[in-house]
Amino acid sequence: MATFVLVHGSWLGGWSWSRVRPRLLAAGHDVWAHSLTGLGDRRHLAAADVGLSTHIGDIVDLLRCEDLSEVILVGHSYGGMVVTGVAAAVPERIGQVVYVDAFVPQTGQSAFDILPWLRDAFANTAAAEPWAVAPFDFSALGVEDDADLRWITGLATAMPRKTHEEPVPPGSEEVLGTRPVTYLQCAAQPLMDAVAADVAGRGFRVVRLLGVGHLGLITHPEEITLELLAVLPRS
Repeated sequence: MATFVLVHGSWLGGWSWSRVRPRLLAAGHDVWAHSLTGLGDRRHLAAADVGLSTHIGDIVDLLRCEDLSEVILVGHSYGGMVVTGVAAAVPERIGQVVYVDAFVPQTGQSAFDILPWLRDAFANTAAAEPWAVAPFDFSALGVEDDADLRWITGLATAMPRKTHEEPVPPGSEEVLGTRPVTYLQCAAQPLMDAVAADVAGRGFRVVRLLGVGHLGLITHPEEITLELLAVLPRS
């Protein structure tokens, strides 16, 4: 039995893994999919000072409090920033890392550094609080089904801007260089093409998922699940 820790992306919550998690459980694995501070079922904790370090701490505390080890740490989109920081903070608990169309920062990089156009996009997206960013249009992120759009839009939460401004702390390069790392590129959209090319150059395993958009964990959960199961060692 493997232990998967699934970390969601911007504006989402643990609920965004609700089509992948039961498939992993049915395959006999232990699966954790918590919401990060200020998002999902923890939206009541949103505040201006919630940043990347807050979210790294969320997952580090989960691993320590539940005494999880040899975990397969999975980050989607912004969740890639989080899992990179977690790997640096508690390398002894990490078995391998999987990025799902996600940011893969190096020391000192923020999400805005990796995708500079996001800074302007966030600045032009109004939310109820000046320190927050309202969700983007999810139809532009690969969600075409009307029922899915209503579901996601109804649960999505504004994102504290600091999460994308704060750089990842040092230490991840050494950890990622000594653990299996897989990058699942949702190739139907070019959003993370540059990131995928960069990590391929760093020697990470890259799997291109043709026909799958950025929110593949919702639109193509079977494909995402199969690739997550594929990283398990074969007996």
